[in-house]
Amino acid sequence: MGLDEACRLTPLGDGRFGIDLAPEFAIMGTKPNGGYLLTALGRAAVQAADAQPFVVAAGVQYGASPDLGPAVITTEVHRVGRTASQVSASVGAVRAQLTLGALAEGSTPFWGDVAPPAMPPREACELAGRPEGSLDNGNRMAFDPSASLDWGAEGPSGDGSGELRAWFWFEDERPFTPLDLLYVVDCMPPATFTVLTTGWVPTLDLSVYVRAIPAPGPLRIRFRVQVIQDGFADEICEVWDARDRLVAQSTQLTALRLPE
Repeated sequence: MGLDEACRLTPLGDGRFGIDLAPEFAIMGTKPNGGYLLTALGRAAVQAADAQPFVVAAGVQYGASPDLGPAVITTEVHRVGRTASQVSASVGAVRAQLTLGALAEGSTPFWGDVAPPAMPPREACELAGRPEGSLDNGNRMAFDPSASLDWGAEGPSGDGSGELRAWFWFEDERPFTPLDLLYVVDCMPPATFTVLTTGWVPTLDLSVYVRAIPAPGPLRIRFRVQVIQDGFADEICEVWDARDRLVAQSTQLTALRLPE
């Protein structure tokens, strides 16, 4: 099951939408991925406001992850404007504030830029044989061999750099939409795994900016941790399209159990 089908919504009236949370987008087979939940909330917000077509900014707090299977998304439209609209959306104890806006095809920055990291071509990363780490959900990922994880009997480990880099694309090679980027910014394994091996690394708070409509082709992702302290870590994700344009950014606060 791909992302489109997994995010299919059924309008229930009064800003409510039904969804069947898919196991193909679960973490360790039990709880929905945070980016997947945000994508579903973003789609519900766009439908509820019926104004601008895209989520351009989102902030979400993960109080507790809902179970897989049937669920209900609740939305509230706070403001509809000509340039932007604000909507809140929740599923269980996962609550998001979303700003909707319009994006233009092929746009480029008026000022400033963030250059993508140098990486081997996608084909070379695939041949390097790094594990994709994905479920049977139509997503494909190929890690840069110089910024990836080794998966051993004791779990994942890295080189201590705090950084992962990978190519990401859909198996059917369909173009990415701006709403898809809400998932992409949270699709990577924890960057903390390059520093130390721990168990589950839950996201507590995630902020996302969607900057542009991606050009057709694979995406380039850089995911890095800045500081690990007192059982918390901040991780930054940057996503570039096939034209080397920055199309999405995110920052998240995660919790992890440090070794004694």
